Amino acid sequence: MRKLIWPVLFLFCLSLQMSLPQTQWFKFDLPLLLIYCYAMLRGAVAGGIAGFITGLLQDILTGGVFGFHILTRTAVGYYAGYTKEKVFKDSMFYNIIAVGAITLVLRCCYFILQIIMAKGFSVLLFELALEEALAYCLGNIIFVIPLYLLTEKMQKWIELDDGLH
Repeated sequence: MRKLIWPVLFLFCLSLQMSLPQTQWFKFDLPLLLIYCYAMLRGAVAGGIAGFITGLLQDILTGGVFGFHILTRTAVGYYAGYTKEKVFKDSMFYNIIAVGAITLVLRCCYFILQIIMAKGFSVLLFELALEEALAYCLGNIIFVIPLYLLTEKMQKWIELDDGLH
């Protein structure tokens, strides 16, 4: 029964992401961070599935290019879960660096997509993309630590329930 908390948390993060205003210099992507944390706890397959479902919901609920969130969230979930056994996942420094790198890569992918849609490169587009990438990195780096600690506690709480049966 406690396992149902995961879908509820994913839906809660999606609703927060879409309802909270974000400033020009501080942005965050709560669903992405939750996918990362979930994958680090549960593995590649679970992370990929969570990334696919969350990305699908994000693409349906937001405007923009359909499929971008599906592909990127699935890839992040699978990759983070794949690296789970290969890194010291309890190191907050690793989580900060990993989320910062993931955020930069995703913002670069989004920038390339914007160039394609705009049919050309412009300096203004590059400046805006760079400013947005730095704002997302700042927000995601700040939020990954409390979210990771929360998901870790939730996973232990769920495992307690599994041990009772």
